[in-house]
Amino acid sequence: MKTSAGFPKIALSVALFACSSILLGQDLGVVGPVYPIAEQDMLVTIEQHLKALEESGELARIEEDAKARYRAYVERPKGVHLPRAKKDRTYYVDPSLTVPYDIRDHEGRIIHPAGTTVNPLDYITLSKQLLFFDGDDPIQAEWARSVIDSDPLRVKPILTNGPIMALIKEWKLRLYFDQRGKLTERFRIQRLPAIVSQDGKQLRVMEHNLRTQE
Repeated sequence: MKTSAGFPKIALSVALFACSSILLGQDLGVVGPVYPIAEQDMLVTIEQHLKALEESGELARIEEDAKARYRAYVERPKGVHLPRAKKDRTYYVDPSLTVPYDIRDHEGRIIHPAGTTVNPLDYITLSKQLLFFDGDDPIQAEWARSVIDSDPLRVKPILTNGPIMALIKEWKLRLYFDQRGKLTERFRIQRLPAIVSQDGKQLRVMEHNLRTQE
């Protein structure tokens, strides 16, 4: 019986044999049967599939369905449903955030290392009031329009939900949309309508009770 000490020699011999066969161009024969590649070019397959869809009319249906879904999204984006305020409430939010990576200036110098807490209000001013309301609630919409008309240059209307394109056409005003409730979450808005404005280095959030207007 051969011992394990012989295995390194056997492995080395096999490796040298393989290398010498390649270097000498030796024909080692056919290991198994060889067949031509039968797989079609991927682009050809896709083109044939699209042609079949077009001939059957399915492609036109898919395109119309995509257009309809896009129109529906534009006219009514994904928003958030919040209850109407039952009382007037004012609270303050610190907009400071911790940067997850180095912030650099235009010359590549680090101005805020990763992990630094930064208050955006140290560098910018919120010149307008942010008015959040639900466009599906006619009471809120009517109130929001009155607030906008009272000072149109200082109010930025933001829908949290509802038919934004229909209101834009009806009001003939520029409206904004808080998609998926990112801003209401950031400002901790729990009830509507609400107005966000700057107060020093903080944001003041005022939720308004509209029960007296019903």
